[in-house]
This record gives sequence, structure tokens and C-alpha cells, in this order.
Amino acid sequence: MTTTTAPPPVNPARLGAQTISLPPGPEAPSHARRAAVAFLHRILPSLDPGRRDDVLLIVSELVTNAVRYAPGPSSLTLTTAAGTLDIAVTDCSCVPPAPRAPDLTDGTGGMGLHIAEDLGARVFTEPLTDGKCVHAAFDDA
Repeated sequence: MTTTTAPPPVNPARLGAQTISLPPGPEAPSHARRAAVAFLHRILPSLDPGRRDDVLLIVSELVTNAVRYAPGPSSLTLTTAAGTLDIAVTDCSCVPPAPRAPDLTDGTGGMGLHIAEDLGARVFTEPLTDGKCVHAAFDDA
């Protein structure tokens, strides 16, 4: 008689998704960070504190870009599944983000997409009929 072993069960605490509508204006990044902290605490409580800080920095950068370059509403969606974490920011601008040289003299930015990639995220843009969704995905969450 042969015995087959079932695959280990998926830990439901490691699966989750949450979408947060963001307020317009300069309070959006802090609103998004607070929502991300709560999500990570609930869904990925054992996430390394350094990685948690990386996620919060990327959330801030992507949401700041949405506020700065898109005239209308935006949202943050955090999704985890099978060891991945996807940070997705949707806005109403159809113009895809373009990495640019960071401006270190007058503080006009240019670092957000570079920061996300330097921290190990795969950054990509999903075109939508009424805007776009910018993703930063980690495979080791």
C-alpha cells in the first residue's frame, strides 16, 4: 500500500487583500502608511521590521507620486499570496510613470521608482481604462 502525503495547508494568515480609498491632497501618504501598518500587522505579523520599513517607504513614494501627478482620486491595494506582497496604487492619470534622474538640489523628487527597485521590488505599471495602477511587488514577503 502506498501512502500519498497531502501538501501542507496554506496558512490563511498569509493570504489577504485590502483596498483603501485615499483622500486627495497631502494627507494621502500618511493615510496610506497607517493603513499599510494595520494591514501588515494583521496579515504579516512576523514580517522583518526592516522589510516592513521598506514597504512603508514604497507606499509613501507611490502614493506621493499619485497625489503629485494625477488630478483625481487614488487608492492603495495591498495583496499577499504565497510569499508575495504587492503594493498597488491606482490613480486617474493614463500617463505612465517614467523614472527620472533624482534631483538632490531642490527637492523636486525623482527618487520614488528608483527607491522601490533598489529595495528589491519589481515595479510595473498596469494601464486601466480610466487611469493606471503602479505596482511594486516583493517575492519574499
